[in-house]
Amino acid sequence: MLNRYEIIDTLKKFGESKTYVNAMWLEGADGIDKVDEYSDIDFWFDVDKEHQESFLYECISELEKLGRIDSRVDEIRDVIAQSNIHLENTSKYLTLDICIQSHEIRGLDVTCFIKNDIAELPLVLFDKNGIITYKEEYELDLNKIKSVFENNKYRILQMSRVEKYIHRNQYLEAYMKYIENVANPLVVIARLIYTPRHYGYELCHISDHLPKDVVEELESLYKVKDFNDIKSNLDKASKMLDMYEKRFIEKYNN
Repeated sequence: MLNRYEIIDTLKKFGESKTYVNAMWLEGADGIDKVDEYSDIDFWFDVDKEHQESFLYECISELEKLGRIDSRVDEIRDVIAQSNIHLENTSKYLTLDICIQSHEIRGLDVTCFIKNDIAELPLVLFDKNGIITYKEEYELDLNKIKSVFENNKYRILQMSRVEKYIHRNQYLEAYMKYIENVANPLVVIARLIYTPRHYGYELCHISDHLPKDVVEELESLYKVKDFNDIKSNLDKASKMLDMYEKRFIEKYNN
């Protein structure tokens, strides 16, 4: 069975041989040294802008030499050409997320990483032109942080948006509004307290980013199966909001 390191080495040699490929790095688990048997591979390439889309297809063709692709989802945007694929002769967990960008289009700020960041660091495989740089932690925009907090706080306080669907006996609508207006905003607020630089990550890798007890509190909000669970969780969410607001004030008003 083909392993991750053979795949990485194949694309590294392929990319390095192309004059229009400036840099290659891995993000995700490889970047923060968290690889396990379930980890995928997040490939990133910086290329000359005229090759942004075509090089993606070149990479896919090169991977097809290693084995049959049994699933593939492409997403071509102005700023990134991306494909998520799986090779038949690999672990079912080993999906390959290939992202092709050009700093001429996106700018060099997107390849400037914060030293010792908990979420986004590159494992640089080659960098021909100094595309990847590092900086110290920057000061938070406290006005922005407080604005995000207020917006999410008042979204939670509008619990009537959930309750009306409970009264109408429309579970799917109640569940949707409960997640959108209560559970998800509490996650954002928790992240503002513990990982403010990554408040937009929502549930992504949250178990690694937040204290265990906070993760367990938030988990309980998502474990709902009926109207009674949603109703009881609205009360729980109100208490959690009060508690988180106190922590937020302690953190940012000192």
